[in-house]
Amino acid sequence: YIPFFLILFIYFTGCFTPVAQESRMPVAALLLMGPSSLYYWYLVTEGQIFILYIFTFFAMMALVMHQKRKGLVLDSNGLFLFSSFIITLLLIAGWVAWLWNDKILRKKYPGVIYIPEPWAFYTLHINNLLPAKESF
Repeated sequence: YIPFFLILFIYFTGCFTPVAQESRMPVAALLLMGPSSLYYWYLVTEGQIFILYIFTFFAMMALVMHQKRKGLVLDSNGLFLFSSFIITLLLIAGWVAWLWNDKILRKKYPGVIYIPEPWAFYTLHINNLLPAKESF
């Protein structure tokens, strides 16, 4: 996953423009932000790569603040990527808050950073609710 996030960050570094009026996102981008954020949420939670994700997000935030001092703002592509990362962080926080008191998942994912995998949640809680298929 390191090359993937490195490429995203390198792409993000080129998403700045001196003109503020070009930094508006089209409606299609707003509609795609949800699926994009959900994809990153699944990638981070299932791949257990929160540290890599949060370091990339902090680097993006630092770059935005640095470029803002130079008078540059994010273009629509940069806004899309940065907003997707913000929504992803909110999704991860909601996921962790929702499963915070799950004793079985807590035991499976000990440590300071508690981010359960969606597949573990599915096999533990959802899979047991589905009716068993009869075999012939």
